[in-house]
Amino acid sequence: MSMENGPQNILLCTINDSESLAQIFSSYALYSIFQNLGCNPVIYDDICRLDTTASEYIRKQCCVFSGMYAFSNREEHLELFDLMVTGSSGRWKYADNESIDSKFLNFGNKNVKRTAYAPSFGKECNLPLGPKNAAFFLLERFHGISVADNNTLSILGMEFGINAEKVCHPILLTDRYPHSDIKEIEGLFIFTLFESPDSQKQKAAEMAEESLRYRVIDFSRNSGNIENRTVDEYLNGIEKSSLIVTDSAAVMHLAIIYQKPFIAVLSRKENDSTECLTTLENLGLTERVIYIEDDVREKRYLCKKPIRYEMANNILYDFRAASLRWLEDQLKI
Repeated sequence: MSMENGPQNILLCTINDSESLAQIFSSYALYSIFQNLGCNPVIYDDICRLDTTASEYIRKQCCVFSGMYAFSNREEHLELFDLMVTGSSGRWKYADNESIDSKFLNFGNKNVKRTAYAPSFGKECNLPLGPKNAAFFLLERFHGISVADNNTLSILGMEFGINAEKVCHPILLTDRYPHSDIKEIEGLFIFTLFESPDSQKQKAAEMAEESLRYRVIDFSRNSGNIENRTVDEYLNGIEKSSLIVTDSAAVMHLAIIYQKPFIAVLSRKENDSTECLTTLENLGLTERVIYIEDDVREKRYLCKKPIRYEMANNILYDFRAASLRWLEDQLKI
């Protein structure tokens, strides 16, 4: 499988929730990186699930292969790929409506290389005993496994005996997310998005509004018209905002990409906090966390405190370079 024989065909099996911004942006980042490495990447839409407004971004920016339109020769088509890649936030979280086979890429040519870039189990591995035993053998078929959150690193080591490579979160792989300019967003404002909203998180948003006296534009799922919200709107809101207040791993990582001041409003109990916390620990930005179990007003000063990104950028530069080298190694024989 050498690049000397022409560009490699890469199948990205990274989407299992087309409403998840983390998976949309992670998939785009991996897609663009493999393109930059001279490969032919394709995002695999196994059951035509890319049918949301958010997933339009993938359909517009990337090449997508649907298993449905080629159902009669699905296996034959899959054998055209040189490398199958799973990853992105949530891909390895167990759900009753998805089999272990689909989670861990047990399809296509058994001799095709498989690799995993930064999949996450979340806070814990919730695989029942039977599926967990099946996953153990399927994971052994991977040529390389990398992780971006410390919890998944621990789970793979302690529960599956796998030493995984530590890499940066996939959203941080690239510093460019193409989008159209939404002219309607003007003036000073606070960008808020809560994937799991509650009263304490809302208090953090209200505190920011009171401190800065800027209007709040709420992109949360309970704020109305969420189904019609485009990725261009999300990216424009992040890029033009004066402060970002969020519990979303995707938005927090994009805030870092766009060098924006942010407050990560997290719960010690929520499953997805591990991805946010690992990145913040790696980049020395844990001060930007407010835990909802605490008094959110104790960190009111964060609303006006800028982030000096110089040190974080230096760390990220080296971390991203090491992560890209790991991906390049996966393309070698």
